[in-house]
Amino acid sequence: MKIIKSLFAVMLLTSSSISLAQKQAYVTADNGLTVRERPNPKARKVGKLDYGDAIEITERTNINLTLIDEGEQIDGNWVKIQSPSITGYVFNGFLSKDRIVNPIEFRYIGLSMKLKNLKTTEEFKIHTFHYTDTIKIGVTLGDSPEGKILIVNNKDYKRISVFQRFESSITIMNEGPHCDLTEWKHYHSQWKPIEAITKTKFKTLSYNQGGRQQFIDIDIRALKEEVENKCGKDWSNYVKGIKTLNDYPVGISINGIFLKVLITDQNDKVSEKIIEFKIPMGC
Repeated sequence: MKIIKSLFAVMLLTSSSISLAQKQAYVTADNGLTVRERPNPKARKVGKLDYGDAIEITERTNINLTLIDEGEQIDGNWVKIQSPSITGYVFNGFLSKDRIVNPIEFRYIGLSMKLKNLKTTEEFKIHTFHYTDTIKIGVTLGDSPEGKILIVNNKDYKRISVFQRFESSITIMNEGPHCDLTEWKHYHSQWKPIEAITKTKFKTLSYNQGGRQQFIDIDIRALKEEVENKCGKDWSNYVKGIKTLNDYPVGISINGIFLKVLITDQNDKVSEKIIEFKIPMGC
């Protein structure tokens, strides 16, 4: 985060007492967190921690600090920390007790986008659009790109716009594995712009239960035939009595979430890039 550029600090030193602590924490500052020799924003810098770094809090001071970071007020205290390479003082407003998942990054010429705290099945965290207009990302079961923070670092372009939609499919539920019809019929939601929190920070959309249950009109007989063709005759027994998509064991689940990135250059030429997140449907 741009701590230095957007900083105003109010320090209240009420006494010289320092409480001892030993607790692991993780850095949440997008652009890293400065470590200083003393608990003072003007003290000498002794190093910098990266986003997601794990550190140990060894002392807690009663020196309060308030920062304004990109229009948001953040309150906290100075704490003494140690890492494998650095010992010093940091502002704990950019520390979290929860382990940080390294962001997944998407790069294009003069553009970088980082999506925070998404668990994926991908071996690599950095993906480029240099030779493709679409990138597909596998998401870990139980997680979703919904409600995540997207950090956009735009160096060269006139405007960056980001839109989101989802794709859903039919699944036939059972006590164990599901019969997922991901290659059959789909419902596609409309593209909607994602929320801009600041000029560089966006929050992806989340979908409520009502939105997730929308689907196109289908022929129930065709559905039964697809279940048998895809999953076998044993599965067709589960759906022989259904009359509508609302009847158990039929379910509708999101199997894909898409981000559409419109890149407008200085000559008003628009390029379109798509990020597809593949969502596991069942167990």
